Amino acid sequence: MKKFITVLSLLLVVGLLVSCGGDKPKKKKKNSHATQVKNDATSSDDETMEDAPQTDPVPPEQLKKAKELIAAASDEDIAAIDGKKKFKIFCTACHGTNGKLKINGAKDLTKSKISLEESVAQIYFGKGLMTPFKGVLKDAEIVAVAKYIEELR
Repeated sequence: MKKFITVLSLLLVVGLLVSCGGDKPKKKKKNSHATQVKNDATSSDDETMEDAPQTDPVPPEQLKKAKELIAAASDEDIAAIDGKKKFKIFCTACHGTNGKLKINGAKDLTKSKISLEESVAQIYFGKGLMTPFKGVLKDAEIVAVAKYIEELR
């Protein structure tokens, strides 16, 4: 029985890693002198680099699609969706219930400064290790989750 529980626990951890995009390789970033100077200027003893806001721009075609999704989702559509519940189901494994968990490379959503369009694009297309939710969530659900994330700030 003990071996069964151990195997079951291992499968659960692997499942969580895969659902959060843990099977994707990390992209290496070029560390130019300008980036290093900026990083040095924004670093402090109380803040690590992973706590710093994301600075990678969202590609224009992704922002365009995000704006289309937001425009297509009526206020009634969004009000009918429980964005908090969808967040709990799909996002808490990596971001935690309060957005601060930071498992598997996830960002602290309470410190996020990105726009609604950028947030919708990241949920829809994924980013880094984050799984894309295009096809997993309906478009209006993605917008509802992004709006809920704004409430965590």
